[in-house]
Amino acid sequence: MIQKLVQASVAALLFSVSGCAWLVGDKEDPRVAEVASFKPVQPERWTLKNGLTVLYLKDDELPIVTGKLLIRGGSLWAPDVPTGSVSAMGDQMRQGGAGKLSADALDLELEKLAATVSSSMSTEFGAVAFSSLSSDVDRVFPLFADVVLRPRFEADRLMLWKGQSLESIRRRKEDPSTVVSVAFLQLVYGNTPYGRVALEGDVAAISRDRLVALHEKFIRPDGAILVVTGRIDRQHVEKLVEQQFGSWRARGSSLPPPPPVNFQPTPGVYFISLPFSQATVQLGQLGVPRLTPDYPEIDIFNEVFGSSGFGSRLMERVRTELGLSYGIYGGISPGVVKGMNYVFLQTKAQSVYPAIDEAIGVLQGLQQVPPTEGEIQEKKAAIRNSFVFNFDTPADVAGRQARLELLKYPADYDQTYLPKIEAVSPQGVQQVAQTRWDPSQFVVVVVGNEGAYEALAASMKEKTGPLGLFGLKKLGFESAIVGH
Repeated sequence: MIQKLVQASVAALLFSVSGCAWLVGDKEDPRVAEVASFKPVQPERWTLKNGLTVLYLKDDELPIVTGKLLIRGGSLWAPDVPTGSVSAMGDQMRQGGAGKLSADALDLELEKLAATVSSSMSTEFGAVAFSSLSSDVDRVFPLFADVVLRPRFEADRLMLWKGQSLESIRRRKEDPSTVVSVAFLQLVYGNTPYGRVALEGDVAAISRDRLVALHEKFIRPDGAILVVTGRIDRQHVEKLVEQQFGSWRARGSSLPPPPPVNFQPTPGVYFISLPFSQATVQLGQLGVPRLTPDYPEIDIFNEVFGSSGFGSRLMERVRTELGLSYGIYGGISPGVVKGMNYVFLQTKAQSVYPAIDEAIGVLQGLQQVPPTEGEIQEKKAAIRNSFVFNFDTPADVAGRQARLELLKYPADYDQTYLPKIEAVSPQGVQQVAQTRWDPSQFVVVVVGNEGAYEALAASMKEKTGPLGLFGLKKLGFESAIVGH
């Protein structure tokens, strides 16, 4: 409860000053230092002999216990299996039954206990989570452990998953946002683990034996982090963890570094003709890894440029002032090895060229002239206001620490983040625009009807501008998805 009161007071402070200046004359307002020095209660931690780390934080507010096991590894480290196999394994750990319980029996047991267990695997890490009443944790925790350690991968549930996945693949072309994002990934990352997209043949090739092998490869205690919070004593947690995970065998080896991005995109404008009344556009280029020295400047740049909704320059210029877009946003999204810089927008078929041209013009404006000091201060205040809510509950606190640790962020990342944000200058944001973006390297993907294509082709012939550097190439839907 003390934790909650401290957080509430900090949140109240943030809201009370969000509209006020943070500088007094030439001196920094002491409230900046007060917010920057905010340190949430840290979870207790211990490590089992097999390498499993446990983070525990008590929370008596509700009679509930929650937990999440985070495991390093994912599809980036499985380049030789059908795309989607690792995701299927993560889903089927829970959905395919576990331990002595069939899939149906596990569903029924959790329903009777008003509890949940979920599992998933992504590109970089996997997560298995549970939630239960405190009074039922002794019954739910072993079920959670079964899902982690002893999934059954029942054939009928796998077939259901495959059927749903195939239907999702077949319906891709019905959603222009999906088409444009998938094609953009393929064109920017190529057939690397970062750009691979599951096809029908991949789904057909996924088997139970493959899921078992992937489970053996990735689900390991060494380097994994188990977060437990709620109305439960540490001694109780220690007993449950030791009983269920103490004999989990360590592998004694770590994953290699993530694979490189050995692909150079070909700049250009790529058009996918589909019968939509409006055009959908994604443009950009390969970007930077996480935690480059200028990451605070990148965060402020994103707020100024395109990630802050109606407060961003993209929205103000392209939508509000010119009415060229139904919706637009963009920024720099750092990645594991190389992230992406992107702008996404939707516009009328006849407005594709001017909408793209104006979006690039917003970027070029930031390259030529730095944002104003007032603009920077506004974005800093928005970041300060939102940052504290990363620590809204004990589960948030412990979970965030686990994720940062798993993804190898510096131990002092949260403690140094706000002071670094405060030190960002308008010139630093301009430098991000100048050094992290190069319109001559842009890949531009447009999804729309033939009217949009004709309007775009005509404008590219008649007008000068950034798009004048590129050729216009038409792609079929299927070839766009598989990266040809």
